[in-house]
Amino acid sequence: MKTTLKKLANTLTIAATLFLLIGSGYVLVKNQPLGDFVSEAAFCYLAIAVFNYLVFGAAILWHKKSDR
Repeated sequence: MKTTLKKLANTLTIAATLFLLIGSGYVLVKNQPLGDFVSEAAFCYLAIAVFNYLVFGAAILWHKKSDR
């Protein structure tokens, strides 16, 4: 069960990174405020870190294969 949750947390980190990369390009092309978008992306990373802290006891964003 823990392995599945760690894989889920890693998948969420990848999704947040793609959101940050693709979304920042979109925001810059559409001339929208970048600060609002960055705060939303930071909130995604914070939510992932809080999830990891509550479930595994460590506020990290990525689980290595050796940890599984």
